Amino acid sequence: MIFKYLIKNKKILLPILAIVSLIAGIFLSLYSSVIFQEGNPWPQIKGITQLTFGKSDIVKLSDSDNRYLTKSQGGPMTIEAFMKDRGYEYTDQMGSGYFYKSSDKTIVLTRRQYSRFYTIWTIAENNNNSSINLWTTITNDQGITFQYPKELLAKYVSVTGWPPVITIENGTYSCKTTPQEVSSISDITSQRMVDNRIYCINVKNEGAAGSVYSSYWQVPLA
Repeated sequence: MIFKYLIKNKKILLPILAIVSLIAGIFLSLYSSVIFQEGNPWPQIKGITQLTFGKSDIVKLSDSDNRYLTKSQGGPMTIEAFMKDRGYEYTDQMGSGYFYKSSDKTIVLTRRQYSRFYTIWTIAENNNNSSINLWTTITNDQGITFQYPKELLAKYVSVTGWPPVITIENGTYSCKTTPQEVSSISDITSQRMVDNRIYCINVKNEGAAGSVYSSYWQVPLA
């Protein structure tokens, strides 16, 4: 009845349509980068509707077999429970990558924010039943063999001077730490325990053009 009334009264209908179009245009112009960050926004809109009105804390996006949507608040706990039900246990995290392992397989989940309120999780399934290897093994000129990640699974962090360099030098271990009262300076030295070994870690921070560059140097206590 209301729709028929509006059709008969075009003077009322046209301003309403103009206002709705204006609001929709403003909304799209302000949030288009978020709405279309994954391309076609329909799977995300559908997933948000399911999370809002459904009983599940996680939903599979309709355009993919390995992408899932959760609310940002409590998302990692939701994913951990979801993976545990599938027989996987959480083992490690590197940047936005979360590692899970079963009795015969290791997989990695990557996380991307979809606005402040929702998170998209991509599960990197292993199709050949061998573990996903994100680490590279290298032996340097001094015969030292070590592993380092091929890439950092982080959206806003990149590396330079990669891979890390390891050298052996003779000398007595010492670590002159930066006092707490001057810890805000750009050159900071601290002593930390990592995997039951003491390290002296020096970090130099520089900033340019809205970016922060950090150089790390560390010495283990033999």
